[in-house]
This record gives sequence, structure tokens and C-alpha cells, in this order.
Amino acid sequence: DACLGDVFSYYSHTIAVSLAEEHPPLSLVAEFARELHENSPSPDVRPLTPLYYPARLNRLHDVKVVVFDVYGTLVNYWKGRFSRPDEKMTELLSAFEKSVDRFGMRDALVRMNDKETPPETLRGLYHGLIALSHEKARKKGTAYPEVRIEKVWELILLMLRRHGYDLDGPGLGPPPELARCVAFFYNFHALGRGLYLDAVQALQRLKRSNLRLGILSNAQFYTPIDLTLFLRDQDRTGTLDDHTELFDADLTFFSYEYGIAKPDQGLFRRLYDALYELHVLPSQTVYVGNDLLTDIKPASDAGLLTAFYCGDRQSAFVHGLDGEIVPDISFTDWDELPDKISFYEKSEGEG
Repeated sequence: DACLGDVFSYYSHTIAVSLAEEHPPLSLVAEFARELHENSPSPDVRPLTPLYYPARLNRLHDVKVVVFDVYGTLVNYWKGRFSRPDEKMTELLSAFEKSVDRFGMRDALVRMNDKETPPETLRGLYHGLIALSHEKARKKGTAYPEVRIEKVWELILLMLRRHGYDLDGPGLGPPPELARCVAFFYNFHALGRGLYLDAVQALQRLKRSNLRLGILSNAQFYTPIDLTLFLRDQDRTGTLDDHTELFDADLTFFSYEYGIAKPDQGLFRRLYDALYELHVLPSQTVYVGNDLLTDIKPASDAGLLTAFYCGDRQSAFVHGLDGEIVPDISFTDWDELPDKISFYEKSEGEG
């Protein structure tokens, strides 16, 4: 419609400049995120049903580095209503509605488009801008593009301003900082929150076993913020303050920082280069993921060992590739993983 055409026209002329701008510090949005996280009710605990999937081995030896996917592997993002497409759409539309109300967007959205409800208009803008960004990147040869989601929200806010929206109303700083807060708020309400049970304890055990830990994941700027909040929640020692205390910065690769997403080999090539600098072989590195197509296959193609987390049937994605893609190990509970990975070489006579 005319509203979206206006936004798309504006977006197509400004995205290159917008993406090249300096990104604001995370301190304001981190505080916004902490307060929202701490002042919101704890999410309902969803019972998990494991998917038992065969693997080549029971245990891996001579491992020096373990690298993790985030969503569906460490973070339990799946909500119960996501199982039905219509209920998932309703759930996500509710997150847009909460965003409309929290940031006072309703009047401007009505002025932009009075043919739909404000949450529906906001949803159309959000997904339309992401689709346009992906299309432009693919035309330039990027097979699996990634957006900076705060830039999408920043452009939405600027278009709302053209329809009377007061950017100073929420009191959260200039457009880039406000956009980050809106992005975090929407994601907070759209997806499930928290780590899978015993994930922190497993990570701490791996770390104590001389293993270096990293992250390679499709992600956004709020992913490390959430990881820090979730780690603090689950840490039984009360000593973890930031995700960087567990994960090595030199071994951490978030898709939004590079404009490419898994299963693009570009992220894995960056990991390969980091391993080379650390004098670690790909065959001494385990990649842990929950998706055979976007995690296990590209990691295996890059020469890494693989671990398939299949403790949650809803987010253990097989894609009909049963038997075609076989991970090196698989596990259904996080407390199993440290026992399946050893820093030491296989001893003589060990099975």
C-alpha cells in the first residue's frame, strides 16, 4: 500500500548511509533491558520433549575449543503457542501491540494507515523492511544476509516522526538509542526467555576442563545482553557478571556484526582464522547446535566436530535429513555434554 511504498522508497535511499553510521554504546539499552528483565514476571516453564537422534560417537577426545549456537541451543526461545502457525502469528502480533502501547506509537500509525490496526501496520513495516534489506543484499551476492535490527527500528521511528510521532516522548534518548530499546522490548515479548536447564553449569564445567568456549550464532545486538542476564539468572555461584567471563571474545561471532547469517560459510571461515591464531585445529573444535541444516552441516563442512542438542523436540530441527547428516555426538540434557567432551587424547583401551 501507499504507506509501505513510502517507507520502502525512503529506506532504499537511506539504508547504505544508515548502516555505515557509528553505533551508539549499549549502556542505555543494557540498563533498559536489565530493568525490564528484572521487573517482569518469570516466564512459564515449558515442559520439554527430547528428540533422540543417533550420533557417530559417544565421546570426543583431544578437544581444545567448544563453540555454541545461541537460539534453540543455549536459549530456550520457543513458546508453547508457536506450535500452531495461527497461534504463533497471534503471539507475535501481541508483541507488536505491546510495543505500540509502550512507546506511544498508536496515533502516528493510524495516521500512516487507517486501513489496518496499528499493530498490523507496525508488523508490515517491520517485516517489509527486513525483506527489502535481504533482497538488496542478495542482489549483491550475499546468499544468507543478516540485518542490523536496530537500524530497521530506527527507520520505522523516523517514518513515524513524519506522521507526528514525538521521538522525545519515551525519554530514551536520540533515535539510535530509542530504536535499540524498542528492538529489545519487541524481542523480549516476541520470544521465550531463558537458558535451557543446567546450561550454565555445563558451560562452567567445560571451562574448568581447560576448554576455551566461543559463540557462532545468528544474532542481534541484544543477544549478548540477554546472554548476560540469563547467565546471571542461572548461575548458582553468584559470581558470573557478564557473558564474556565464559565466552572468549576472540572466538565469538554474531551474524549481525558481519551482515551474513548461518549457514553461510563466511562465519565459519572467520572462526577458522581465529582457531589458526590460537594454534587450534578445526578437528580439535566442537560446534554445538540444534539444527542439522544450519548448524551441524556447515560446521562439519568446515572440518569441525559437531554436537547436536536435541533435548527440545520443538527446536531440534532435522529438516527431513535423518541419516544424511550425522553429528559426531548428540545430547538431550545439558548436564550430559561435559562428560561427552574431553580435553585429553583418548587413552589406550578406552572405548
